[in-house]
Amino acid sequence: MEVVTVPKTKKPKPGLQMKRTVDIAIREIKDEERRVRISFSSEQPVRRWFGQEILCHDAGSIDMTRINTIGVALWNHNKDVVIGRIENAVCNDAEKKTYADIIFDTDEESERIYQKVKSGTLKGVSVGYSVDVWEEVAPNKLSSNGRFVGPCEVATRWSPYEISIVSVPADDSVGVGRDFFESESAYGRNDNTNMEDDENMRRKRNSPMFAPDEGGGAGTHEQSATREQPQGSEDLQRAIQMERQRVSDITALCREFEVSPDEYVREGFSMDQVRAKVLESLKEQRTPKNASREINIEVTKEEADKVREAASDGLILRAGMSVEKPAEGARDFRGMTLRDIAIDCLQRSGVVNAHRWDSERLFREALSPDGQFASIMSNTVNKSMATAYKAQNTTYQVWTKKGSNPDFKAATVYQISEAGDLEKMTQSGEFKMDEMSDNGVTKALATFGKKFGISRQAFINDDIGVLTKIPEAYVRAAGRGINTLVYKMIGSNPTIYDGVTLFHANHKNIGTPGTIGTATVGEARKLMRKQKNIRGKETLNIAPKFLITPAEKETEAAQFLNSIADPSGNNSGVANVFRNSLNLVVDAELDTYSISAYYFAADPGDIDTIEVTYLNGDDMPKLESRIGFDFLGMEWRIYIDYGVNILDYRGLSKNAGQ
Repeated sequence: MEVVTVPKTKKPKPGLQMKRTVDIAIREIKDEERRVRISFSSEQPVRRWFGQEILCHDAGSIDMTRINTIGVALWNHNKDVVIGRIENAVCNDAEKKTYADIIFDTDEESERIYQKVKSGTLKGVSVGYSVDVWEEVAPNKLSSNGRFVGPCEVATRWSPYEISIVSVPADDSVGVGRDFFESESAYGRNDNTNMEDDENMRRKRNSPMFAPDEGGGAGTHEQSATREQPQGSEDLQRAIQMERQRVSDITALCREFEVSPDEYVREGFSMDQVRAKVLESLKEQRTPKNASREINIEVTKEEADKVREAASDGLILRAGMSVEKPAEGARDFRGMTLRDIAIDCLQRSGVVNAHRWDSERLFREALSPDGQFASIMSNTVNKSMATAYKAQNTTYQVWTKKGSNPDFKAATVYQISEAGDLEKMTQSGEFKMDEMSDNGVTKALATFGKKFGISRQAFINDDIGVLTKIPEAYVRAAGRGINTLVYKMIGSNPTIYDGVTLFHANHKNIGTPGTIGTATVGEARKLMRKQKNIRGKETLNIAPKFLITPAEKETEAAQFLNSIADPSGNNSGVANVFRNSLNLVVDAELDTYSISAYYFAADPGDIDTIEVTYLNGDDMPKLESRIGFDFLGMEWRIYIDYGVNILDYRGLSKNAGQ
């Protein structure tokens, strides 16, 4: 049996600065900006003088402040050869990799290296970093995040500070390891230790393995060599073990309360002291501030809300829809499948081995009523619905009035007549009582809705289209329903509140049939201006603002309204007095009733015409979700409360056309 000699002091300490080299993984090159997007680190284990090292890429493990603020790109780690600057350094929690942009400088040396990177000649990238907190994972034990199996040393808090393009990638087990063995005597290195023994130790140390993936086998790992216990007294070994346990316990406690363990580990605090500090910190957070003091209060979203917003925006972007201002982190979620997001949600809730589950079990567990995954799905559907609602192509909103009812009871709207004329008074005359009249119009609401579902199979198949296309279709259906009813009101010419059809000779709102031209439009304007108020004493003097036509009449209407000369004039010198005077509204719903008739409507601010009434004025469809019981997946129901009501005929006019 071969025995591997291990140095007495093999545990890395906080503050250790190191480098590691990987192949350049170029994501994107923008030549006009000289910008190259690369991946510069991962959780790939690297053999070091103290054993196997893993850089943890969990959320909060990496401090990008320094590299994003003053980080530079170097050539072969030479601090005197700066070839560019670093921007947009981020960690992708799903991929467990870091990415950054290198913007190459324009000097001769930088240009030479940039061209070799573009051509693929230079393929090595190395990152320099410092480690603030280590977690030692004992043999066959799991790390605190449940993802690594010991023996290994996990850097749970670390900071990258520079990225280098390198010509000859270093052997991390020899070059970098030896650099720090030789230069960092502060780590307990005995200068008389034989370097050949060190090299032998590095070659024989076991590699830590990631927790096995689903179906990955038993997950046990044999050692290639047996380690000899470090030389020294039992007291020294006991002290080393106690220190390791102290660091591990402090790290676990601080993670639970989202407190940085760095200072406590570095300053040698005991567990009792750390507990006291944590309790003191919590007490300060919950102590009410003095009301008499001027304070600034900043309200921030909970972490769960931030994740939900980012994941929802990422899914919408992935589906090809636009998001005006994506939430922070949305572009990271954009590259994740629904399975990846479900795993991420379960891990955030404390489930350790969700990535090992098959898809059936994974989505069954993730689709719990109070789970974050279900919340993300509902939020995504709601945002898709809102986006589709803003983009709907209905036309009724242009010329109708928006109203509100507080409940579903039929409500009466009263139109008050004009006042009577003031009479000339004699010296002994008496004031006569004037009696004003009114018309009552009843407004009513109804609920229109539908139910739809997204099956578990759709989640398993990563069919994100159902999260955006189905809500979009139902939102369009809701708007289409209102649009259809509005144009039915003018196209079908129903009987209104006074027992007469909307367009009728008694209402004086029907023109002489003819094509759209100066004569017919002028007649419509005259009819509308001469409309009388309820008692017939006041001339309203209103004018059309909208010309409403079926699709069949669109070209004819547009030609008339945009013509400089009067199309019906005998010569081109006759001006078109109606040029750009009316807003053209075209809707194919009217073709159902007549392809030749066209209509005029006044500004709804001048006089009531047709009102679309909503419950409490809310014109947005409602969306509610639940986890299906007799349906394997999620169910949604969409509904909207509205009514379409004709309030007055005086602001509307019709021409049967030709």
